[in-house]
Amino acid sequence: MQIFLATEKGVYELIPTGGAHRICCPDLEIVDVTPFEGHLYVCSPRLGLFEVGGGRLKRLASTPCWRLVRLGDSLVASMDGPMLVDALSGTKVAEFPEDAERLGWRFLKGPAHITDLARFKDLYVASVEEGSLLAGGDLRRLRPTRFWGDLHALLPDRGRLYISTSTGIYYTSDLERFNMGRGPTGYTHAVVRCGGYLATHEMSTRPLWVSVDGVMWRNLPIDLPRPEYGTTNLACVGSKAIYAVRQVYVIDIARLMVEKLASGLPLVLRVSVL
Repeated sequence: MQIFLATEKGVYELIPTGGAHRICCPDLEIVDVTPFEGHLYVCSPRLGLFEVGGGRLKRLASTPCWRLVRLGDSLVASMDGPMLVDALSGTKVAEFPEDAERLGWRFLKGPAHITDLARFKDLYVASVEEGSLLAGGDLRRLRPTRFWGDLHALLPDRGRLYISTSTGIYYTSDLERFNMGRGPTGYTHAVVRCGGYLATHEMSTRPLWVSVDGVMWRNLPIDLPRPEYGTTNLACVGSKAIYAVRQVYVIDIARLMVEKLASGLPLVLRVSVL
């Protein structure tokens, strides 16, 4: 297991005994990172998709890149367009500019993009910022569902799909009926499972919310650095949460115990446990 921190100044790896060290790209703003088949792949919203190997950067695509998701034996990159690309070959998998234009998908800093991809039951699902939740039996055949919003993250879990949005956490079991969880009503940018809990973070100095059933959520009475807009600061290792902004904390949710593991980092844009 490795814990990576995609930051505004490169990629860091968390050291289990404490601290973090930069492993690549000090001059790049990185929003996602994934090791795959012996190489490291990184997404930059300014400069595109890169492969890291032997201390060198190889640019695979120059279109702004936002997300890397493993789907089966493939690694898929989400890029402006919105567009999905095979990260290893740079081959275009699917693109949705006509849907974006017709439905009014938008993003304040540029073209709309897919923020997350997942497999839910027998379908692929994708979230658009800001736009539709997409679903289809094939990535090339993703179609808009009736759900729309400022969509940030997806979690298929125990027969439901959870959707992190700018107005809280929503859930569905059939992609037809969508319900809002009772808890956070503001800007969330993650939804993860930590052991017996679902967890998310909101824009607050007490950012963490957890739920046992996915419906009722409670705010943890733990003061932590406030997350920034557009940052995914939460991941899980077993039943413990990893939360990182410019410092990294491990949180025992059940015991409400917090330990700081690292500090003095550039702004963390995504935490990944791989």
